[in-house]
Amino acid sequence: MASDSNGEFLFVVDYDSDAERKRVEYLFDNAEGEVSTLSGLSRIAEGVDLEEMYEQLVSKVPEEQVRAYRLEPVDVTAEPERTTVTERVSAPAETVEPFVEYMLSKKKAVLQSAAHNEYEVYTKKGRADISYALEEDGGETAVEIQVEGYPPAPAFLGEYFERELSDYAKSQQP
Repeated sequence: MASDSNGEFLFVVDYDSDAERKRVEYLFDNAEGEVSTLSGLSRIAEGVDLEEMYEQLVSKVPEEQVRAYRLEPVDVTAEPERTTVTERVSAPAETVEPFVEYMLSKKKAVLQSAAHNEYEVYTKKGRADISYALEEDGGETAVEIQVEGYPPAPAFLGEYFERELSDYAKSQQP
């Protein structure tokens, strides 16, 4: 994604919980540049006569209190990052799975789909989606954990799972 810091931008962020709102406010509060909140009343008007609406507004409040901006969508994209952690553990899957669940609980991961072992986790490094698969073969279990999100969360969580799984695998060696 190319960096663009020319001009003013209006960000509209929908959120589902107070925790999400606080995370977004924290980002704005700590952003480089000048970020201010809108004061007064703000509306996005579409299909209205700009000059007529402006005249009506300044007839009710002093003109220096009214500002109008032309908005146009900005094509901005960010690519999610995927990190995969794999490890072979000398233990049956029914022994390994509780440990994987324990690692997820330490990161306060929230189950999204039990059928697909999919979780969502929020860290100080950002939000990520996590899934895992276990495949048992001859007394060993192959563990694969996939972490998808926007940097730096996937790398941060990948390092955590790699370290924890490696230590666990060493503890399970005969």
